[in-house]
Amino acid sequence: MKKAVTALALATTLALTACSGTAGSAPAAAKFPTGKVTLTMWWWGDQEAPGAQKFVDAAVSAYEAKHPNITIDAVLQTTDGLVPSFQTAAASKTGPDLEYFWGGTNALTPAWNKQIVPVSDYLSKSELAHYLNATEETYDGKVWTAPWYVQPSFPLLVRKDVLAKYGQTIPTTWDQLMSVCDALSSKGVTTIAGGVKDGWFGGWLYSILGSQDLSSQKDVIAASVGKQSFTSAKHAEWWNRLAESKQHGCWNNDINSLELYQAQQRFVDGSAAMTITAGTDAPNFVQKAGGDSKVEVMGMPSWSKGPYAGKLGSTSQTLGITSWSKYPQVGADFIRFLHTTPELNAFYAATGAMPADDRFDTSQVTSPSKKALFDLAVKGSPYLENYIPPQLDSDAVFKNVQLVLQGSENAKAAAADMEATAKRLRTTDRTLVKNFTVWAR
Repeated sequence: MKKAVTALALATTLALTACSGTAGSAPAAAKFPTGKVTLTMWWWGDQEAPGAQKFVDAAVSAYEAKHPNITIDAVLQTTDGLVPSFQTAAASKTGPDLEYFWGGTNALTPAWNKQIVPVSDYLSKSELAHYLNATEETYDGKVWTAPWYVQPSFPLLVRKDVLAKYGQTIPTTWDQLMSVCDALSSKGVTTIAGGVKDGWFGGWLYSILGSQDLSSQKDVIAASVGKQSFTSAKHAEWWNRLAESKQHGCWNNDINSLELYQAQQRFVDGSAAMTITAGTDAPNFVQKAGGDSKVEVMGMPSWSKGPYAGKLGSTSQTLGITSWSKYPQVGADFIRFLHTTPELNAFYAATGAMPADDRFDTSQVTSPSKKALFDLAVKGSPYLENYIPPQLDSDAVFKNVQLVLQGSENAKAAAADMEATAKRLRTTDRTLVKNFTVWAR
């Protein structure tokens, strides 16, 4: 597994080297301040990686002890407030010096809007080469935000004891999964517990189902700018699979009435055989459901023969430096501090999640489910949701997943609406098309 992590890091290094521009140049020269400095860090993550708050508090204290002139005010954001709060702050150019971003377009959109500065202007190429999944945040030769921890996106957790109770075994193909859904639903048992009321789960499903028929994340970027279509077979077939899962009774009947994390308790208490959760929180759910002997961690069973079929998506949650920060070099130094060996180990100890750094010693991971999870993340596929415009995600993916699982829309209509939404965005936001075209290079 250590070799696999190293291989991923090598791929990241090659990708960074291959990019045009100045990503490999020396960081901007700036004297480290000796006077009193206060940095504000807005972050998220304790919700999906319980224990992160404890880690951040300790890391801030340790950094302040090394630099007595620096105070870091770390403020945990809510899930729904993370993006709107930053947008408000960016409009007035006040608020955080360091900001937490999900990967891909979530991190690059503020770069395109000139709301952040590239971390590669302040962190060396040799340092960034160790950060996992940095290619998601690389645009026009610059790395814009720094990977912090890996988010395996998103594992299917399977209760072997619940399946055995009803004479079922772990499915490895889509057809086998549909058979399990038929068998359990006939007995009034939920196969996969989920909630789409707040939309987020729809994005997860798009990535873990929609990636299976694609050859590269470039397909998604191409469809976003109109060089491919979201109604073509390779982009649209996953909607049929989603509708099929509804027809076979795979989900809890109230999936449209529950928010993302509400239904997962049913997996814990054994009234659902499976659930899908944030990879960072998967070990927590495994433990609650009885441990490794009862739970299998896996990717969504494959319905296609594409290169990403059956694989887990892999992304990293990131930290960026705002364009209005007076001390970007201090923010970058704190990011570098979080990637030192003691802090990498402390993050894992506090959260059980995987730091986004190939220098993390994976030999300390002893749990079979965690080892499986980390291995799936290292060998995973691109996380598709990070490669489409955020508005396309919210206006088309979130909405149409809700409608398909509600039974009020078919797969063909869902794909057509996604393409229509993408076409509208291409027409109304030419800058988006320009940015995505450059990103595709």
